[in-house]
Amino acid sequence: MKKKIILVAMLLAATPPGYSQGKISLICQPACAVTDVTAHDLSELVTHPALPKNIDWNSARLSTPASDAEQQLRQQQILEALTSAAQELREQGDTRQAQRIVLLSQRLQALKIIGGFALQLDPDRVRLKPENSTRLKGDYRLYLRTLPAQNLTIWNGSRESTPWIAGQQTATWTAADRQQPGIDPDNVTVIAPDGTVATVPTGYWNRRYREPQPGSQIWLNLQLNALSPHYQTLNQRIVQLLSQRTDKP
Repeated sequence: MKKKIILVAMLLAATPPGYSQGKISLICQPACAVTDVTAHDLSELVTHPALPKNIDWNSARLSTPASDAEQQLRQQQILEALTSAAQELREQGDTRQAQRIVLLSQRLQALKIIGGFALQLDPDRVRLKPENSTRLKGDYRLYLRTLPAQNLTIWNGSRESTPWIAGQQTATWTAADRQQPGIDPDNVTVIAPDGTVATVPTGYWNRRYREPQPGSQIWLNLQLNALSPHYQTLNQRIVQLLSQRTDKP
């Protein structure tokens, strides 16, 4: 309940006086028939007749210009941290891990990052409980796609993506990449299309069976023991960033 109150406060924060409803810019893949709509609450928004058909609600995100800007600032801070981490590794003589981090930084820089709220946007879920239909006031951005992603995105591996295959577990997908120096062999992080994050044990001694959803991202955790203490949260910071990513419109 406390989280719900905080979320509503964030959505209504800094609302210009006189706004009686939300103005929502639509960013679609492929393009929407209209560029923006208005709605008084989430229920009205997600059932708006101007929205495209067959929306993949798992990957839909609602944000504000302010939340987007905040998350993009975090993106820049992470990129700066990666640059200095790579330099520290070079100074230690670990050029292979330094190059891995340079390539990672280049990929992260190309991402379109948004500050999506942790909201259930599927119309059936929004309408199921009135408390899920948060009131909207001010300016918003709704990111939509009608073609669900199927490939798995791989981070820090030998490939950037791979086709999803039903019945194949996370440990199998990552078996070869987890043998590379600088990668944690015992745990990977899976980010589902809706932004849900889960740590999946993949080592010989702790392995758990888990199949990633189509369109998931698999983060191969960096081993950061050789770096200074202030770099030790990089894995968590990057995973949080990836959970907010969206494809470029």
